[in-house]
Amino acid sequence: MIIQKYDFSRYDYTVQETEQYLCEVVKSKYGAMKTPHIFEALALAKRVHAPHLRDNNAPFIIHPMRVALMLAKLDNKTTSKVLVASLLHDTIEKSCLTDREIEQSFGSYVAKLVQSVTRRQNTSSLEEKREAKRQQWQEIMRSSHEVRIIKTLEDLDNMICWKAIPEGSPARRKIPRWLKEAQEMSLPLAHATNEQAYYFMQREIAYYVKQGYGDQPITK
Repeated sequence: MIIQKYDFSRYDYTVQETEQYLCEVVKSKYGAMKTPHIFEALALAKRVHAPHLRDNNAPFIIHPMRVALMLAKLDNKTTSKVLVASLLHDTIEKSCLTDREIEQSFGSYVAKLVQSVTRRQNTSSLEEKREAKRQQWQEIMRSSHEVRIIKTLEDLDNMICWKAIPEGSPARRKIPRWLKEAQEMSLPLAHATNEQAYYFMQREIAYYVKQGYGDQPITK
C-alpha cells in the first residue's frame, strides 16, 4: 500500500513504508536518467547502515531516507546529486567508507557535500568536542545552500525522533544538551536556510521545552 502523504512529525513509520514513499517521490520528481544514481546511493546507504540502530532502536537507514524525503518535499532547489548526498550523509561517520570511494562512485560534488556535513571524530575532552562542533557549525553557516539544507534537515529529523528514545535509555539523558545545541546552532541554521524547516524546528523545540528539557529560546 502506497502512503498518500508522509507526515514528518511522525516517527513510527517502518523502513519499508519510508522506502516505498521515497521511491515514489524520486520516480515522480526526477527523470529516468537520474533515478538509477539515486537508487544506487540508497542501496549503498542500506548496506553501510545495516548493522546500525538509532537511539530509539529503529534501523538507522530510516534516518537518511527521511532526510532525503524532507529535501524532496521542502526544498525546491534540491537536485538529484544533493539527494544522493543526503542519503550518504552519515556513511563516512558510521563506517570505513571514505570520501574518495564516494567520489569514485558519485563524483566530487557529492563527495564534498558528504564530507562537509560529516561529524569530525576525535578522542578529546567534552569541551574540545563541543568547540569542534561549534567550529564546524560556523563553517556550515558560511557554506552553500546545499550543505546547509542537508545539515538542517539532518538536525530536524534527529529532533523529531528524540521522542521515541526509550525512557530508560542513557541517550534520553542527553536530550537537554542536544536541545541547547539545537537552540544555539540548529535553529539559526534553519532560519538562514529554509523557512519551512525553521517552522518545524521551532515547533519541535517548543515541545521539548514544554516537556521540561530546557528553556524557550528568543526567536526572530
